[in-house]
Amino acid sequence: MTKLHTLDPVTLDFFDTAPLRVQCTMLAKCTPEVLFETLRGDEVWTEWAGVIRHVSWTSEAPIAQGSTRDVTITGNMLVRELFFHWEENKRVAFYVTESTIPNLTKFAEDYIVERVGPTETRLTWVVAIENDGFMRHLNPVMRLALKPLFQGWFNRYKKILEKRQAMQPSRPRPELAGISS
Repeated sequence: MTKLHTLDPVTLDFFDTAPLRVQCTMLAKCTPEVLFETLRGDEVWTEWAGVIRHVSWTSEAPIAQGSTRDVTITGNMLVRELFFHWEENKRVAFYVTESTIPNLTKFAEDYIVERVGPTETRLTWVVAIENDGFMRHLNPVMRLALKPLFQGWFNRYKKILEKRQAMQPSRPRPELAGISS
């Protein structure tokens, strides 16, 4: 494996200012709670994100702000991630602290979750990248190539979320509590 190099930390404003930014949105028939259950997982990431081969949490449970993990991606490359923002059932963001991927100076992902119905959730995913060297000149082309690729992954993620929601035990809706037939 190539040597790890350190990437610069980011804050939430990086998702608005990154030189390379790709955003995808989906509306899934699931609750924010089901979605967050998958964000805490390890195998589900390998099911929907095409380049992820293995996820290993390197911090103690519970998974929350400050949690860390190692992610192996295609080509036996490694990224180490730190979850720097965690609002339960609302928003999660992480940045890469170290990576074997060349030419990266900053890399972060943001997951913004909005409940839009009893079992319907909007998820906005933002990938933000800053690279150096020759790669920074390819940002316009990379943006065009990454958007449909990421949206395809996101479509797989939607199917996974909806399947998991369908497997949840049904609970009485609060507005129907106390009504007998």
